[in-house]
Amino acid sequence: MSLRLSTGFCQGMRLENPSSVTRPTASRVRSAIWNTLQMRLQDARVLDICAGSGAVGIEALSRGASRATFIEQDRAALKALERNLVEVERRAKNQSLRIGIQVLGKPAEEALAKCETGAFDILWIDPPFAVISELLPKLVSELDRVAHEESVLVVESDSADLEKIPALLNPTGQGTWHLQKQKAYGKIGVSFFSKRKNEA
Repeated sequence: MSLRLSTGFCQGMRLENPSSVTRPTASRVRSAIWNTLQMRLQDARVLDICAGSGAVGIEALSRGASRATFIEQDRAALKALERNLVEVERRAKNQSLRIGIQVLGKPAEEALAKCETGAFDILWIDPPFAVISELLPKLVSELDRVAHEESVLVVESDSADLEKIPALLNPTGQGTWHLQKQKAYGKIGVSFFSKRKNEA
């Protein structure tokens, strides 16, 4: 299965995706979310968790982000991701663009522990929907640490699970992630959170 990017310096690029092991974010959903966050994207540092083919982080780079870190543990997905990133780097070089790319081929919790504190402006997590209830609470403390004070967190889920996503990121009732809005795109639900140091 291939995905095509329609915006930025990677416009027209087809991404390889191992469809047997990943569920890529639908192009219309990905584009809608990045359109919402476009004002934040210029020179942003983006974290793509459960990256699969890398479509989310690659589109962020194509739209103006300065750096993208990709976390993915599946071997087939990693191979596709790495091949996609070779083409991204080739296109960036041809246009004299300077971008930063990092790939962490580890489980999300382990990979996040290797990221610097306050390293990211936009964090996007698209885990397998079947494990989201188990995974998110495990990642909360590291998500808090690697995000800076004004970061945005995007969580993809089954639209039927939208109501429970805030509680998964705030299991103690005293979390730092504050729900801004939620939207359903058919069966896909998207939750936007902000992290503000001085917010009560």
